[in-house]
Amino acid sequence: MTVATSTAKPAHALRRLWQPCKRLLSRLWGTRMVGGFVRGDGGFLPHTRVSNTAFIFAPERLQVEDHVFIGHFSVLDATYGLRIGEGCQIGFFTGIFTHSSHAAIRLYGREYVHTAEKKAYFTAPVEIGPYSFIGAHATLLPGTRLGRGSIVSAYSLVSGEHPDFAILAGQPAKVIGDTRRMDARLLREHPDLMPHYQAWAGELPPGLDAVEKP
Repeated sequence: MTVATSTAKPAHALRRLWQPCKRLLSRLWGTRMVGGFVRGDGGFLPHTRVSNTAFIFAPERLQVEDHVFIGHFSVLDATYGLRIGEGCQIGFFTGIFTHSSHAAIRLYGREYVHTAEKKAYFTAPVEIGPYSFIGAHATLLPGTRLGRGSIVSAYSLVSGEHPDFAILAGQPAKVIGDTRRMDARLLREHPDLMPHYQAWAGELPPGLDAVEKP
């Protein structure tokens, strides 16, 4: 037990040092996805891929699970808490924000930059449920909470709390559908994928009866 612990600590420290260096060095060869990610708490996510052009504010407050994809030129603001569930994919040029100064800058004027504790400065954590997909150029505002298995259409402006399996679109975004309807149709076409779906969702979409299960 002692030997395993002593060897794990140096390897863990080297991994934490190497991953940021890996992202910086990759910029020398242009835009690319970088495999492997070290969370602020030191946890290593071997299957998570983050673009070398993505920027994360307050990475120590980013709670992210494995098998996540964060695309090129995305901005993730984790300053006031950002949770990204397992298997999520975040498209290119996406903005996720946990604070906003849209009112405070007018109220304070030139004193804005000199004031530490600001009034009318809106902050709230953001949570994205497992296996959700955020389309390119979408924006998630402070306080947004997405349920698992959701889809946010490209260019959408999202705020508020939304249920599991929601399809959102618009500016502001509204729920326009349920991903399980699409999933049921696709699983009928590809029944061999039912066990994979059920492994994360816990159940198959409504409409797939026992006869159709493999």
